[in-house]
Amino acid sequence: MASRIRTAVIPAGGLGTRLLPLTRAVPKELLPVWRRPVLDYALEEAAVAGIERVVIITAPGKEALQTYFADRRLTYDCAPKGLTLEFVEQREPRGLGDAVRCGAPAGEPIAVLLPDELLIGSNCLAQLLERRERDGGSAIAVQRVPRAEVNRYGIVDVDGGMERVRGVIEKPHPDIAPSDLAVIGRYVLDEEVLERLQSALPTLNGEIQLTDSIAATCRSAGVSAVRYDGRRFDCGNFAGLLQANIAVSQLDEAPAAAPRPLDQPAAIQPAAEQPADAEASAA
Repeated sequence: MASRIRTAVIPAGGLGTRLLPLTRAVPKELLPVWRRPVLDYALEEAAVAGIERVVIITAPGKEALQTYFADRRLTYDCAPKGLTLEFVEQREPRGLGDAVRCGAPAGEPIAVLLPDELLIGSNCLAQLLERRERDGGSAIAVQRVPRAEVNRYGIVDVDGGMERVRGVIEKPHPDIAPSDLAVIGRYVLDEEVLERLQSALPTLNGEIQLTDSIAATCRSAGVSAVRYDGRRFDCGNFAGLLQANIAVSQLDEAPAAAPRPLDQPAAIQPAAEQPADAEASAA
């Protein structure tokens, strides 16, 4: 039986270049989606999935993240009850892989949530944890993207059953991409991935790529691809942030037909569906 995952890492050290000039003053993780900062949604997803401890990776100049949770003058409870928060500073922007290894505890598997990837639907992290419980190894969430846009994502090569991953390629050219299944910013990582990550060297764009360490364990510990059927918004760009605000506002204002579990929010069905222009890696 796979060991229980208690810790999640939330990388929040990105510079937010796609949201300039807003992010000169406010970290992108604190920009609002309807009535709450986008970071809150990732914390809630983690708490509902059973995570007990969250390590938030920050960077120099993003002290507002800690201030947001430390200000006791507010009556609003920023962190879900029962969730312990810790902060670790990533001194230099060296990629998602480096951010994850900065916050990963030694000797135990972890979950990773990219906070600017806002998901509406069933609890994605809970689905990954269930798959790891069933199959062991690591599990990553994926969605189909237009073939012309695969060079924006980590793309998985899957077996015929579309469950076990044979490889992961970071931002491939459309002509050589093994599929149109993109990694969407939710991961459950086995100890072997984290061990490889500790000694990983920079590759694409001089950064430590998380996908490299995941791909290296496909034939050993194993990696599962979990298709997420909810809606996804990239809140790291203006279009995605606006679309997320509209979708969440509709969810918040829609009359509830019947009570439903906290981890099963109703999907939004707007008049015209517009996919967010999103990247799996933090900017």
